[in-house]
Amino acid sequence: MHLGKTLGYLLSFFPSRIKDTTQINLALCFPELSLIEQKKLLKKNFISVGIGVMETALAWFAPTKKLAHLGHIQGLEYVHQAIAEGKGAILVSPHFTTLQISGRLLSLKQPFAVVYRRQKNPVINYVTEKNLNKYYCRTIPRGDLRSMLRCLEENIPVWYTPDVDAGLRNSIFVPFFGIQAATITTTSRLAKRSGAKTIGAFFYRRDDFSGYDLVGEPIFENFPSEDLDKDTAYINQVLENAIRKRPEQYIWQYKRFKTRPLGERKFYK
Repeated sequence: MHLGKTLGYLLSFFPSRIKDTTQINLALCFPELSLIEQKKLLKKNFISVGIGVMETALAWFAPTKKLAHLGHIQGLEYVHQAIAEGKGAILVSPHFTTLQISGRLLSLKQPFAVVYRRQKNPVINYVTEKNLNKYYCRTIPRGDLRSMLRCLEENIPVWYTPDVDAGLRNSIFVPFFGIQAATITTTSRLAKRSGAKTIGAFFYRRDDFSGYDLVGEPIFENFPSEDLDKDTAYINQVLENAIRKRPEQYIWQYKRFKTRPLGERKFYK
């Protein structure tokens, strides 16, 4: 953990495209912060990213007995409640830097399928898929709605991270941190077609490195509705609320606002 902290701290000093993207995102999403406060948040965020690299290694290669005590879970009863209805559950999370280690810890208590993005580099993709397949009951490439539905039909929870910019296809513009963001509508469509309940699942690293708080929120009420825009905006608001609790632990290096409404200026170079 301290090695990861040092790595992230050093990376925060060097100019790079991901640093530029992070600065832009923080300025867009936290306009109320001064420039000095944004720089402090950026440094904390890079430290969290560095730690996340080490956590990924732990998640993939550490023996279970060394990890089992690190997960402090709240709200698992909501997942059990959804499963009791026989149509699985959709676990919705943002892209936190703790994603890999938290997924491994949660899998020790509750089997579930994970949706992941295939990597362009075949070696990285092979390593990623090999390690995900070790710990999750199913691994589903992003965009494979049919496999997600099949898991839910078999009463298997599906872990899904919808905070991505997938372009205009299957996306609509709804607010995210007060900015119109191209947002995929899969969560609402998946819930409607499957009848599965949707639950917010959030993961926070403890500052003293004593473990991770894995928090499940109550089942979403009146979701999905007949209003796709309303549902999609609701998901973004749920994710934003979770991110604001520990903004330094979110992956701000991603070009979340790359796709813009027609006529709007681009934020990134």
